Amino acid sequence: MTSTETLGASLAAVGRGLKPRRPRGRLQVSAAIAAASFVCYILARLLKGDAAAVFSVIGVGACGWAWLVARALFDPAERDAAWALILAGVVAATGALSVLAPAGGLIGRVAGNAYVLSGSAALVLTFVEPFLRWRPDLPSIEKRFRIAFTGGYALLVAASVMDLWPLGEGPQAVLRGDLIKAGCALAGLVAVLAAARFRGRHPLAAAAPPRRLATAEDARLAERLMRMLADEDLAARPELKIGEVAARLGEPEYRVSQCISAALGFANFNRWINHHRIARAKALLADPAERRSILEIAFACGFASLGPFNRAFRDDTGMTPRAYRASSRGAMSSR
Repeated sequence: MTSTETLGASLAAVGRGLKPRRPRGRLQVSAAIAAASFVCYILARLLKGDAAAVFSVIGVGACGWAWLVARALFDPAERDAAWALILAGVVAATGALSVLAPAGGLIGRVAGNAYVLSGSAALVLTFVEPFLRWRPDLPSIEKRFRIAFTGGYALLVAASVMDLWPLGEGPQAVLRGDLIKAGCALAGLVAVLAAARFRGRHPLAAAAPPRRLATAEDARLAERLMRMLADEDLAARPELKIGEVAARLGEPEYRVSQCISAALGFANFNRWINHHRIARAKALLADPAERRSILEIAFACGFASLGPFNRAFRDDTGMTPRAYRASSRGAMSSR
């Protein structure tokens, strides 16, 4: 092998070993900006003089960036809407201008009023985001996350924005107010990072296309499908595929898929079959007479291994199979 070939082979090996950098996602970017804004807000409250003013210029837009985090948490789109970015930018720009403009001047008053209006809009919209795409079929853990997010955010707004603390007057009261607001900003920073971590572990499903309305044919096919599910115990078969079910029904695969979506209300075949598997698992786990292990119950309900069973069970109930069995049997024994 010549020296040129050797060099080429070495460069190719290095190229294979290098992994391309993954672009940061929408949630990562908005969470990073919001976290930096919260940190600057905290420093602005704790420091004095020019340093406090500099950090205040950056931190004053925290409510707008926090709203973008909420949108990224609950909106499955890959990119944010232009109007949302504009509104967050208006919050940050008018807030910064109200800090930099001379006190009492026309520019400062206009910027301050615009900041109050845009910031208030961002605060209200943050409350709305968790419920814009709320669906009855959301997993229990997702529903609890959205409710906890809204409740925690309400507490932070009440503590930091609505001035509910009886602080009194004088320098000590001002200091106490700054400490309270800095503490609320610190709690907001922790909440943003915790929410982003949760979403990393529980990704939001991509937006589904509008569901087609069920027809009479869909209803008839759904009846046949449910009858086959009960008569042949389809859910207990771990290798079951939609193509096999369609062949047994004598229908094209796309018709079965449409029936599951339109008539039965599930996103796809796997969601539908796993729903029935988990329902059976919950009944077995709650039964005091059932002595099989969790792994044996997973196999009996149609799961090929414990990992997928645990994930599907947690998504449906918000708890592990072991915790569900303990709580269910404990509740029955206490009656």
